[in-house]
Amino acid sequence: MFNQLKQDLLVAKKGGDTFLLGVLKLLLSELSYAQVDFKGGELPDTEVIRVLFREAKKRKDSIEVYTKIGSVDKVESEKKELEIIERYLPKLMSEAEVEVEIAKIASESGITGGRLMGIIMGRLKGKVDGGVVQRIVNEKYK
Repeated sequence: MFNQLKQDLLVAKKGGDTFLLGVLKLLLSELSYAQVDFKGGELPDTEVIRVLFREAKKRKDSIEVYTKIGSVDKVESEKKELEIIERYLPKLMSEAEVEVEIAKIASESGITGGRLMGIIMGRLKGKVDGGVVQRIVNEKYK
C-alpha cells in the first residue's frame, strides 16, 4: 500500500494535479514518520492503514469544526482530502454488521462494558469505526 501511494504521487506529479499531489505528499510524510517509529523494515499494510485512519479522523474533526464556524471553503477542501484518503482505506463494516459481530462476541465471552470494547476492537481492528463500536457497546452492553 505504501508503494501504491508512492506510485500515485508520481502519477499526480506527471498529471499536474496539485491538490492530489499535496495530499499524497502529506500522507507519505506521515507514513515516513511511522516508518521511523516502526523499526521493523518496510512498513506493513496494517500500520499504513492505521496512519491513514488517523489522518481521515483528523479531516472529519476539521470538517466538524469548520462547519460550526461557517467556513464553507475549508469544509470543501477537507472533504476533498478525506475522499482521497478514503480511496486507500479498506471498506468498513456497516453498522448492522457491527451490531451482529458485537452481539456474537458479547454472547461468546459474557463480557460487557470497556472490556468488551477492547475485545471487539482487537478482533475487528481495521474493519470497523471505533466510534460506532463505542456507541453500540455503551447503548446495549454497559
